[in-house]
Amino acid sequence: MQQHLLNLKNAFNERTSAVLTFLFQAIITIPFLFLFGLTDQLFSIFNPSVFPKVILVTFIAAISMVFYLKSFKVKNISISAIFVSFSAIVSTTLGIIFFSESVNPMKFVGIVLILIAIISANLKNPVLEKNHFYGLLAGLIFGVGYTLDKAIVSDTHPLVYIFWAFMMIAAWGFFLGNKSVINSIKDKKLISHKPIVISAIGYFLYNFFTFTAYTYGGEVGRIDAINNSQVFLIILFEFFILKHTEGTARKLLSAGLAVAGIFILGTVK
Repeated sequence: MQQHLLNLKNAFNERTSAVLTFLFQAIITIPFLFLFGLTDQLFSIFNPSVFPKVILVTFIAAISMVFYLKSFKVKNISISAIFVSFSAIVSTTLGIIFFSESVNPMKFVGIVLILIAIISANLKNPVLEKNHFYGLLAGLIFGVGYTLDKAIVSDTHPLVYIFWAFMMIAAWGFFLGNKSVINSIKDKKLISHKPIVISAIGYFLYNFFTFTAYTYGGEVGRIDAINNSQVFLIILFEFFILKHTEGTARKLLSAGLAVAGIFILGTVK
């Protein structure tokens, strides 16, 4: 949906797409806060031990999401997805350092496989585009952000966190580029927001289940790794639906290595 949205004629720019996606996610959270009786916990996010982390993670998320979406302004998003999988390396390392998560030699085998996938996607790839490298930068920042997310949801309900954090990410994104956002939204018809709303629903579910997994003791590196298994599905979508067949063998090889590394990281104890 994000690729479709960002590559449309007269499309929203990546900053505006990020701002609206996070804003809609925060709005989607509101009925669930009432449904699950969480309104009495709504202001728990302002705890002095939690709020500074929220400020930091929302600021870096506002920046990284722009890079992430900019990496989708390409013909083939599968390479961007492979680059974004670098976040699993960062989050695994930080999880070991800050949360004393398990250390297993097979974890590092998984990390090496993901690195090889990133290199093989880059080396002499005829379909590599400049914007793909924003996915690598986004992956680095995401890894840091996911680690902070786990630290926060250990003290805050995931839905409460999603409401405040994503509202703040939207606000940061607007503050850092308000003219760009206003100009991008201006003169857009209401129907133009439909892909963003659908995308926001997907991102909301993704983040809710990810944060909930943290509250059940899930290791940040493992969860991040499992989430990155989307790479193979994106390649299949590109091949069968979008009919993008250029460099298929190389992409499949890179994706296969990345998925193997992700599988190892997600399953070893």
